[in-house]
Amino acid sequence: MSETPVKVSVIIPSYNQKRVIFTAIESVLQQKTSFPFEVIVVESTGDDTAKLVRERFPDVRVLELRERAYPGTARNEAIKIARGEILAFTDTDCVVAPDWLSTLVRAHGDGYPIVGGMVRNGTPKSIFGTVDYLLEFADLITLRPTTGKSHFGTCNVSFKKEVFDRHGLFADQVKGSDSLYTRLAKAKGEVLYHEPNAVIWHKNRRNLNKIFKNQYELGYGAAINRHKYNLKGKIFIKIPLLIPLMPFIRTVAIGWRLLRNSPVNFLKFILLLPFIFTGLAVHAWGFVKGRKKVLFDAKK
Repeated sequence: MSETPVKVSVIIPSYNQKRVIFTAIESVLQQKTSFPFEVIVVESTGDDTAKLVRERFPDVRVLELRERAYPGTARNEAIKIARGEILAFTDTDCVVAPDWLSTLVRAHGDGYPIVGGMVRNGTPKSIFGTVDYLLEFADLITLRPTTGKSHFGTCNVSFKKEVFDRHGLFADQVKGSDSLYTRLAKAKGEVLYHEPNAVIWHKNRRNLNKIFKNQYELGYGAAINRHKYNLKGKIFIKIPLLIPLMPFIRTVAIGWRLLRNSPVNFLKFILLLPFIFTGLAVHAWGFVKGRKKVLFDAKK
C-alpha cells in the first residue's frame, strides 16, 4: 500500500487506545474502494501499541511519537507525511462502514473541500453510552445532505489536502481542535458538506464520571476558543450572568435538532434528560473556569 500512489490518506491518532484501536483499523482496511488508499496511525502512548499495530497490520504506516500528543498535534504529524490528495480522519473508538471512504470521495468529486459524515451510536444498549452520544453528537445526527453545518468532528471528516495548504494545521489543544478548525475554515469561506451516507459508529463513554469529565473539558475549551477566535457564543464571555442559561439553551437546541432529524433519538433524549441536563450544567461550569483562565491570562 505504501509503495503505490494513493488517492486518500486515512489518519488515526492514538493515545492509550489499545483496547479499541485494532477493531478501528480493521474496519478501515476493509473499505470497498476502486482507488488505492493508505492508513496512517500516529501513536503516542509509549507502550507496545505501535509494535502490535505494525505486527498485525504491516501495510499500515505507524508514526510513533516519543511523548503524548494531543489529537490535533498527532493529526498534524500525519498530515505532514500523508501522500493522498484527500485526507480522511477517524478515531480509534470508531468503526467505519465498508463504503465510508468511497462515499466521502464521491462528495469531494462534486466539488466540496470539506466533507463530514453521519455519526451513529456505537453503544446503543448502554444508558450512559447513549447519554454521551446525545451530548456530543446530536448535531451530527442529520439524515439529509446539507451545507448548513457549522462544524465537523474528526471522528468522521475528510478534507482535500489543499485546505491545509490554505489554512494551516490543527491547533495544539486537549479538546476541540477539530470543530475549531472546521468553524474557522467555514468563516474563511470553505464549504462544509454533510454527507449522511458516510457512516461511522462511535463507541461512547459508558462511565458517568468520565462523561462529566469530558463535558467539563469541552466547556473549558469552548470558553478559551470563543475568546481567542471570536466564535459564536462569545457573548457568554462578555456577559457572565448569561452563563447559567447555557444548559437550558443547549437543552432546547439539542431537543429541537433531534426532534427534526431523529424522532427515535429524541425519545431517548427525553427519557435521559436528567443525565443530559446535568452534563450540560457541567459543561457550563467548565465554561466558567475557562472564562476565568482567559481573562486572567489577558491581564498578564
